[in-house]
Amino acid sequence: MDILTPEELDAIENNPLGDALNPIREALREADSTLGSFQLDGTTDIVEDSDPPGRPRLFVAALYKLLGIFIGSEAPAFLASRTGGRDLASDLYAVHSLLRPNDIRTTDTTYQYFRPLSRAVIRRAPDAEIWTAVIRLVLATSHSHSTPPPSDATSAGTPITHSSASQQGSEQTRQAIEDRVFEEICHCTHRAVGGFHEKYFQGRKWNRRANQIWQHAKSQYGDGEHRWTQLPKKCTEDDVCKWWLNLQKEFMANERTAFFRSSGDNRVGTEAQRQLDLFVKLKRDGYKHDWKHVLVVGEMKESDKNSKALWLQIGSAVRNVFAAQPTRRFVHAFSLRGTVMENWVYDRSGPYSGAAFDIHDQPEKFIQVMCGYLMMSDEEFGLDTFLMRRDHRLFATMPVEPRANRRKRKLELDAKPIAFQRAIVCRGTSCFRARDVGSTELDTVVKFSWTSSKRPPEAELLTKAHERGVRGLAKLVGYCEEVTSISELRQGLVFVTPYKFRDTPGGSGVSASQSRPLGPSVPFSGPSISSSASRKRKSAAESSRAAKRSRSHSSLHKTKDEESELSYSIETPQGTSLIQQDQDLPYDNRILRVLAISPAGRCISQFRSVVELLEALCDAIKVHRSLYLDGKILHRDISENNIIITDPAKSDGFKGMLIDLDLAKEEGKGPSGARHRTGTMEFMAIEVLLGTSHTYRHDLEAFFYVLIWLSARRGWALSKASPPRQSCLSSWYTGSYQDIARVKRGDMGSENGLLYILEEFPEEFDCVKPLCKRIRSILFSQKGFTGTPKDPSLLYDPIITAFQDATAAIQAGDAYT
Repeated sequence: MDILTPEELDAIENNPLGDALNPIREALREADSTLGSFQLDGTTDIVEDSDPPGRPRLFVAALYKLLGIFIGSEAPAFLASRTGGRDLASDLYAVHSLLRPNDIRTTDTTYQYFRPLSRAVIRRAPDAEIWTAVIRLVLATSHSHSTPPPSDATSAGTPITHSSASQQGSEQTRQAIEDRVFEEICHCTHRAVGGFHEKYFQGRKWNRRANQIWQHAKSQYGDGEHRWTQLPKKCTEDDVCKWWLNLQKEFMANERTAFFRSSGDNRVGTEAQRQLDLFVKLKRDGYKHDWKHVLVVGEMKESDKNSKALWLQIGSAVRNVFAAQPTRRFVHAFSLRGTVMENWVYDRSGPYSGAAFDIHDQPEKFIQVMCGYLMMSDEEFGLDTFLMRRDHRLFATMPVEPRANRRKRKLELDAKPIAFQRAIVCRGTSCFRARDVGSTELDTVVKFSWTSSKRPPEAELLTKAHERGVRGLAKLVGYCEEVTSISELRQGLVFVTPYKFRDTPGGSGVSASQSRPLGPSVPFSGPSISSSASRKRKSAAESSRAAKRSRSHSSLHKTKDEESELSYSIETPQGTSLIQQDQDLPYDNRILRVLAISPAGRCISQFRSVVELLEALCDAIKVHRSLYLDGKILHRDISENNIIITDPAKSDGFKGMLIDLDLAKEEGKGPSGARHRTGTMEFMAIEVLLGTSHTYRHDLEAFFYVLIWLSARRGWALSKASPPRQSCLSSWYTGSYQDIARVKRGDMGSENGLLYILEEFPEEFDCVKPLCKRIRSILFSQKGFTGTPKDPSLLYDPIITAFQDATAAIQAGDAYT
């Protein structure tokens, strides 16, 4: 795969090295001879392991001068950075700083990365080959000198990443969303991807029509001035938009799509309204703008400098597109900084762009891009092509058995999803109720999910669980193992290292992620219903809570005092890596899988009574116990999204069931190798947030957080009163995972910490408060101990009993304590 783009090859040809390397060749040849023999493997030289360290001081000194020559040449300013810098010249400064001739660490550990470049210069290789060696050197040294954060335990899990999914309803402020979007994309953004323009804008059916439009549009381009004559030299964003739309009106008025500009009184969307500089949608979709109609997102900035804020505006808009079009495969976008255009594609593994270009310097390319955004087919736009659409109805056809195409099942889907994710870089899980064609009962759920290629398919785990006698799990009725994948969508593109933002959170400072699609959020608006007395209690509890949070949480092991409280043995906690591991691809490859399961229940967030909530949760915990003890499978993603309320007559007597085994892990299996694990932040156990590998106890802790969350956040749907304006539970998904672990540890560390949260329950849920206190006492000691008993019955049995006792007391009208 070529490492240089066509544009970069042109730049190298136009800025030759000439005789600049002649003075250094003899010094390199002499220095190279001190390193021993080497082999050639294609274009890469391999240093023998027998070369003793500490030898190549002369070699390093020569290379120090060589890098200085490259830095002083013209070409690097026209070649893209491979480490997220301004250009390749900035990369070379970083490499040059490694080559201090008197630095023993450099000579001992890094000289082998420089030898292929040295050999290319010695044998007078063509300029393109030399610059290729330079780029490979940049990539090699950037990988070898990146320092992971320290870890005191062996990696036993998968990194956790953060997303914007938890922000819903009124919490979707621009600032909050953009902060979360940055955490999603900061480690997986690629710029100047090789082959981008060729893949998306060349070799297409509409290229001939686009060329014809360019021939007409030439009338507005002054060859003598090398600029678009109708565009003012000092132009505002309004000037650019007006000129852009006039170009469309004059030369592209007959297309089925069009560029639009949203205004203050006609923003895009309803719940998460935004004003977009430019966007594309079908003309038939009318004047009212909705995210479900947006095909391409465009944002502008008067300055031509790189702007993270501009990219986050685009990311925020793309997030809304994915939420409104949950089965969309990718989204096109573009930025215009001054007159510099950069074209983007966002998919479930992150954003990537082509090489930026000036619309005055490359007018034909600009027209080709502009036409492309209007003329693309549904597939080229990244729209879903798996579902068939006929007369405003959706249909899916899939095999009945995994890896078998003999029997097919055709289902009709309800158009409105019952689940979707408000995030970009995630599994993009979306679920639809469905029925067999001709049936009237929506008794099936069709699920779309972009799962890591390193993980076993969910259908495989479901099949194993049922074979092992697990009851209470949804049954598989149809499955398509691979519709497409990120690697297939990105085929033909050249990716190197991700772009490095200046203020990128590093290592374990990155927050964990959520998979938060289901159910409407309870808006935090309206007056507080707390009385003066309750405000005083809150103030006192908050002071106590803050004091607890200030204490160190660095040790996860029990103290002598805590050990004396316990009458059982615990498992020794294992560490889990919180950094990315080396992969065969420079991005996370995800596979789009579709499966149909039955029965179709209601999301637990849609409970209709307190008893229904408690019964569903209790049965879901029983399912979890069977899945773990009988099926030898740990779920690892307990959340309000993955528990459903079911009709016991149709679900083996269960009133609640578990779904979604995308993140489940089979007992005895090692790490999957997946690059990230996107658990659900607000329901994640304290130890998992702090880096301990997942156990059954952490899932039980997550069930407890689900109970609290549903009571405090969703319970107000059953109340005549208004919910509090703000919720302390927002701290359960805001900040780094260390921050959230610290907050949860303060909330769970004593009964007083929990009381502060219980005050947010509506009056109708007062009967649930004793249950919460009892479960806290089961899971946490008086000092907040969070260990995992070796005997699972020590936690499962008392928790299930607590639910059953609370439910019986409520049904009997008795006080539960």
